[in-house]
Amino acid sequence: MPEEFRKVSTALISVYRKQGLAEFASNLNRLGVNIISTGGTRATIEGAGIPVKRLEEVARFPEMLDGRVKTLQPEILAAILARRIPDHLKQLENFKIEPIDMVVCNFYPFEDTIVKPNVTYEDAIENIDIGGPSMVRAAAKNHESVAVVTAPKLYEPIVEELNKNRGALSGETRRRLAEEAFGMVAAYDIAIYNGLNKFKGGQGFPEKFYVSATKFQDAKYGENPSQRAAVYKLDGYTGMLDWRQIFGDSRSFNNHLDIGHAYEILEGFDNVAAAATVKHGNISGFAFAPTAAEAYQLAHECDPQADYGGAAVLNRRVDAETAKLIGKNTGTEDKSVYTEIVIAPGYDEEALKILEAKQTKKMRIIEATQSSNYPLDLRFIQGTLLVQTPMDYHKKINAQSLEYPTKLRPSEADTAKLLAAWEVVRKVESNGIVIGNGRYENGQLTHFWTLGVGSFRKRNGATKIALDNAGNRAKGAIAASDGFFPFPDSVELLGQAGIKSVIQPGGSIRDEAVIETANRLEIAIAITHERAFKH
Repeated sequence: MPEEFRKVSTALISVYRKQGLAEFASNLNRLGVNIISTGGTRATIEGAGIPVKRLEEVARFPEMLDGRVKTLQPEILAAILARRIPDHLKQLENFKIEPIDMVVCNFYPFEDTIVKPNVTYEDAIENIDIGGPSMVRAAAKNHESVAVVTAPKLYEPIVEELNKNRGALSGETRRRLAEEAFGMVAAYDIAIYNGLNKFKGGQGFPEKFYVSATKFQDAKYGENPSQRAAVYKLDGYTGMLDWRQIFGDSRSFNNHLDIGHAYEILEGFDNVAAAATVKHGNISGFAFAPTAAEAYQLAHECDPQADYGGAAVLNRRVDAETAKLIGKNTGTEDKSVYTEIVIAPGYDEEALKILEAKQTKKMRIIEATQSSNYPLDLRFIQGTLLVQTPMDYHKKINAQSLEYPTKLRPSEADTAKLLAAWEVVRKVESNGIVIGNGRYENGQLTHFWTLGVGSFRKRNGATKIALDNAGNRAKGAIAASDGFFPFPDSVELLGQAGIKSVIQPGGSIRDEAVIETANRLEIAIAITHERAFKH
């Protein structure tokens, strides 16, 4: 591991992102560093009145092929790769090549290009940088002698160290810069590989699968204090780490899990004001209504005890009326509960004041702007990566696609409630059961709310949990099951509780017995012919 200091005498600068460039080049010049540069980078440096050598002064050939070939030349690569040993230095001297001690480089914006809606294959190819990654890789390989600077954020600390050490950088700094450089090159290659796959038109999964991500923050600890943890953002994609936290404590590992699970619950309910309460990734309540306040109140009433220390998520702007309902008012006796996290697309000024004053200012208030645009669902377990296309919660079934095998058919109102419950049960971990009810007026379901949500290793166990939470409210309500009923026992339980209608996928070898039980208990069943497992 190189520990000795190396003086920086010559720097090659070739960057696409030019923020901070003029100031950095000025500082290098002040320290006596000779600067070599090309193209637009050189023009920026010269425009700031800083002396700079042209490529032609150190390399045999000028830029050519419309700029495709600039720095891919033996003189440049040899100047970067030469170790500071007599044999290498003698070879450079024989060819009149001056060593390069620092490479400052970032790449053409392939990542920005590939996410454009109408990007063509030709545009994508033209935005693949060749010379930049080659120089960066060469400098990183030779970090024993050369410093490689790959991002504007590094300019200030580099200048500070150069000032401190009379124009030299330590071996430890060069090693850290090299590690960052190798990471940048790897991420860039992954972006190209994954980006070009989009032109295959979704024809299967690639033979190799790569993920590139950048650290967002270290977490205090993982799911438990004995576990270390960090949070990373997928490079080139939007997601919940782009959301703005307006107020409150920093987010823990578990907070991030809860935020992601909570936001997903409301997907597909864009045309109504919807709210959900979530605890440890599980739905404790869901509702939609004409206003955010009413939706939140109905969701909270499903299982108030479960909401303690949980998250509240809404798909409408939070107003003062809604804010008064969320979170515990410190030092008072009210019907609210302690709320860890509030997630919504926006907050009125008065609502923020109300929320910020609650719970000794520990509530995390997050402004969620847009869903992730990452196209796949990834799961890591036991050293294995599972990849699937994500569930499309905006693609819904309708009443016409349902089959009604029982003697009784759900009423128009109950059918609307069943379809709403189906959209909720799709977000419940399997085996999932949802008990719900709603308000149907003038041919429209204006309100819907859950009364009990259950998840368990057995379907009858999930049914018992959901019914236990619903209690007497289950009488006259409806139920949804994410998978078929393997035995009639769950239907028996639902019938005894007074459930009127049930929606489920069907397809069990005991469907006939299930239907027979439903007929005996005067329950109407709707069959979706598609399951909705979520593991």
